[in-house]
Amino acid sequence: MLFRHGDRAPVLTYPMDPHREYPWPGGYEALSQRGADQLYTSGFIKSTRYSSLFPSNCDSKSTNTIDLDQMLVLSSSVERCVDSVTNFLNGFIRGEWPSSLINVIPPDRDEMLAVPGKSCPKYENSVIAGPPFDDPEFKKVIDFESPEGKEFLAYVEENTGIPVFWSSILLFLEDTLSVEKDNNLELPAWTERVYEPYLKPLSLIVFDGFASSYYMKIRSSILFKDMSNKFDNLIAGSADQNILLYSAHDITVAGMLHFFGIRNQIPFMPAYGSSLNLELHENSEIENDYEVKLLYFASYDDENPIEVNIPNCPAPCPYKQLKANIKPNLIEDDYDSLCSQ
Repeated sequence: MLFRHGDRAPVLTYPMDPHREYPWPGGYEALSQRGADQLYTSGFIKSTRYSSLFPSNCDSKSTNTIDLDQMLVLSSSVERCVDSVTNFLNGFIRGEWPSSLINVIPPDRDEMLAVPGKSCPKYENSVIAGPPFDDPEFKKVIDFESPEGKEFLAYVEENTGIPVFWSSILLFLEDTLSVEKDNNLELPAWTERVYEPYLKPLSLIVFDGFASSYYMKIRSSILFKDMSNKFDNLIAGSADQNILLYSAHDITVAGMLHFFGIRNQIPFMPAYGSSLNLELHENSEIENDYEVKLLYFASYDDENPIEVNIPNCPAPCPYKQLKANIKPNLIEDDYDSLCSQ
């Protein structure tokens, strides 16, 4: 299970934000109580689906019947991700469990979950900036080189106090406004002209540019190799872990949607607590292999996930065939050599 953290405070504010001094519980970037509740609900729902993977049903109040050695939990070092998986496990296990169950990947070694994680000078700077303003996708919303486009950018700068020299700034601005709106804070009057018609669609283009970048392909490739290696070890009998949890971010999930080639099958902007699950199933129709399924839980409380059509692998899709199909997309060079200038 690769899932996004729960509801959070804004990551950033802006100089002319009327809510700059708003007392976000835990501060900026922190998981909210609503987010904690969302991930608990998600864990509770998933425990019902995956209870058969434990020696006994997860409904048990005692962890004595649950072998926690069967679980591997990896988390981005960002605090809201650690807090999210903590609440997820409370709902999933429904009993006491040791904090050592969560393996937090240090940011200077994180090649797959946090963005940015381990430094990648060759690509991360261009990703941080976002697509160039002359990107054709932007022109579907507004032409930044036209008088209208230049007026829009000047209007945003004038009312926020931010020089918009990167398209990514529009994404971060829209995120701040959307979080404030979700928390019933009144948006300033200047946003009425631009929030819905411009900032929302433009931010999605920037986000999609991040998710489809070569930088994210590197990270998604490493993440898939981590998942498949652990599945291979389980199948070979050299490991007991049959439940793998990855607590990460919206961009991590979206990057994997592009990596699997399924970006157009499901709602693209991953919601709080959304989850992309890779499952192995026993299937008598498949000899000496397992059936693999990709499921997408579009929200934290989704009980009816989308069963994704795996490209070039009709159901029942053999696990070995999925790996063979993915192999040409894998980046075999190591992270450091790919990322060095």
